[in-house]
Amino acid sequence: MFFARRSAVSARLLLRNQPQRRFDSHAAHHHAEPVKESFGRSFYITIGSFASAYALYQWSESNQEAGSQSWISSLIQKWTPSEKIFEERNAIRTAIMEKAAQDRHLFLSQGPRATFELKQPEVSFNTAPPYNVAAGSTVDLSHVTAHYERQNRELEEARIARMKDGKVISIYD
Repeated sequence: MFFARRSAVSARLLLRNQPQRRFDSHAAHHHAEPVKESFGRSFYITIGSFASAYALYQWSESNQEAGSQSWISSLIQKWTPSEKIFEERNAIRTAIMEKAAQDRHLFLSQGPRATFELKQPEVSFNTAPPYNVAAGSTVDLSHVTAHYERQNRELEEARIARMKDGKVISIYD
């Protein structure tokens, strides 16, 4: 911090002691001597590149007219893979995509379960208060409650029977 303060003070003094710059100074009336400028190296490289490309093109065209293939075409043909390789790749990729589409349709066609196992059906069905209920709007759900009580009783009897056989029972059965 101390060094920054010292340098700021010295920079301020240097700027204060410099003469002001004006747009209309005496240096504007003084003209420099003309300098001979050349095109430069990049100009000649560019012109040479165009000329060599044109000469190479004309040479390859004359070889093709003679019936032989140009060396550029033979080089391209040498490094290009055959059509058989492309057909094999396309067949493999098509099989993979068809399998992925089949799996996707299989997973999307399986929705969530349509039924829900209720642990306490009487609480789930009778959650509304009995006030301001219109006559005839309630439904007797005693048969639904009896069904789930019977199902839970059967599960409990099956669990007790398994315990009598001496099998180890999970608490999640």
